[in-house]
Amino acid sequence: MEGNSMGCIICATRGGAGSRAVQEKAIQYARERECKLIFLYVVDVSNMDHADEKLIPAVREELYWVGQTLLRIAQRRAESEQVTSEIIVREGQVQVEICRLVKDRSAEILLMGAPRGTTVSSFGDDFVEQLALEISQETGVSVEIARPEEA
Repeated sequence: MEGNSMGCIICATRGGAGSRAVQEKAIQYARERECKLIFLYVVDVSNMDHADEKLIPAVREELYWVGQTLLRIAQRRAESEQVTSEIIVREGQVQVEICRLVKDRSAEILLMGAPRGTTVSSFGDDFVEQLALEISQETGVSVEIARPEEA
């Protein structure tokens, strides 16, 4: 496959201990495969309590800022490894937006970070593994989970 026709690597990040591990893994993959790297952050205010409705615009703005900041840090990490990357912040339900981007960009792999202390005993026993399985089934794309303990 040529560099242009090859899909890209998408790295979904959300902050927390799993983010650095997944970003490092994504940068390594992009360098090895010589393909484009996209860092994605999804702003999801859909599960905010109805009582907090007045706060939603402020929370949304804060989450966009956090997302942009986290992605710029990831992009700097990639640049320091001579890997070019793009950053995308989307708003909506996490799974829907990840699937949409994976399909839109014909990604060849999706990387996601798991929170510290989640288990790996069987696929689907924690939220991240279940999400990965559902995204893989919906998109047909391989999904890998990086754990902070691996970093």
